[in-house]
Formats: sequence, C-alpha cells, structure tokens
Amino acid sequence: MISHQTTAAGAATTSRRVRAVDHAVDVLQAIARAAHPVGVSDLARRTGLSKATVHHLLATLESRRLVMRDEETTRYRLGWGLYELGANVVRDVDLSRVARPYLDKLAVQTGESVLLGILNDESVLYLDRGEPPHGLRMVANAGRRGPLHATASGKALLAFAADCELVEKILSEPQHRYTKTTITDPAQLRQELAQVRQQGYATCWQEREVGLCSVAVTLRDYTGAVVGALTVAGPATRLTSRNLSSHLTPLQAARHAIETRLGAQPESP
Repeated sequence: MISHQTTAAGAATTSRRVRAVDHAVDVLQAIARAAHPVGVSDLARRTGLSKATVHHLLATLESRRLVMRDEETTRYRLGWGLYELGANVVRDVDLSRVARPYLDKLAVQTGESVLLGILNDESVLYLDRGEPPHGLRMVANAGRRGPLHATASGKALLAFAADCELVEKILSEPQHRYTKTTITDPAQLRQELAQVRQQGYATCWQEREVGLCSVAVTLRDYTGAVVGALTVAGPATRLTSRNLSSHLTPLQAARHAIETRLGAQPESP
C-alpha cells in the first residue's frame, strides 16, 4: 500500500518537473523575443527567475542543442535543435508542404514578398515565406505572428473564420492601434470584414507598419474549410490601390493551384 507521504512526495516531484519544463519554455521564449543574443542576468530579469535557475536551465538546453552560447560574449541564442523540431512540425503540415513551391514563384511574379499564414491563438502565425531575387524585405519571418485586425492575412482569416465566437471576441475587445490607419473601431472592422467576404480578398494599407501594404486571400482544403492565407506584401511605394489588380491576379492564380493540390474545388482564378 502506498503511504500518503509517498504519494505526496511523488506529486511534489511531478510538480517540480512540470515547473522546470515551464521555466525552460519561459527561457526559450525570452530568447526568441529578444532582438539579439542575451545573457544570464538579462534572461533572469525577463523571466523573473533566479540567475542560478536560468544558468542551470541554459546548461541543460545547450546540451540538447536547443540554445547556443557565444564563447566570446557568453550570451545565448536559439539553437539548431529547435529548428529541427520546428521543421518536423512544418513538414507534417500539408498546407506548408503543398504551398512551398508556389511561394517563391509568386514572389518572382509580383516582385514582392509572399507569406503563408494560419489562424492560431487569436493571431496570424506565419509558416513560410517566399522572397523575390532582389528587393527590400519588409515582412515577417516564418514563425512570427501578426494581429488579426491589422494585417491583410489576419483580416482574410477573420472574415472567413468558422469560429463565430472568436470573431465576436475580436470585434468586442479593444484593439491596438499600430498606425494612424489601423482599424480599431468595432463597427468599422465589422464592415471591413463584410467587404472582404464580398470581394474575396483582404487588404492592409500601412495598418500594421508604416510603409508596408499587403493583399491576401484565403486557402481552402478538400472539406471547403479555410486552412490558411496567402499574402503578397511590399512597400507602400510599390503596392498601391492603383496597381492592386496586377498583384491580385497572380495571387489568385497561386491560390487556385494550391487549393487544387489540397483537394479543394476552387473557383477559376
């Protein structure tokens, strides 16, 4: 028979292990959010953990190749082990695998950056991107997130979201104003989403970042469900309302090709 003391000890051990994993994730996320490699003291401040705890966590993470330490500065950045784990996740996502050949092709056709994103945790999570051979890169990297109300991909995903509760939650909560053109008024945002559904694509005119514009369409799979968004983004000097159609045509053609490979029955581009 297991005594109460033994059970309590086992529960405490389990609890300690869970906390340790939780703290390790806190450290990894703090490194990911930093704009540059960070040291132990900085990580302790960012995570609220003691320097000794952070040091031990980093030593373990480094041994598993999840972080890398610069020998000269003794600061840490994310390691290749995380990339390998992330690559396995992306590889198992049919959307990312199917869309990959079309991202660079669309980037070459439009001369602008191309993003592949999905709806995740009330934001846009970018899975992959395509870049033209030349030009200024101004868009998010794969693995980054964007707000639903202030990006073309976010508005496209929100407009066609199957989760009505999520849509109403976004519309009812105060939204952050990134620039003077960011739509924060619930009534105006609701009208914007209705227009997206009517025209079949979403736009962003410097609403997330000054100088950056984008146009996005949704991607559907064989069930007819929206599984992602395909976006063309570029400088406001090159992507404008006047030349929108020249970007929208190849964007819709790429959507048609991707949806066909996903088993959907899209309309002709």
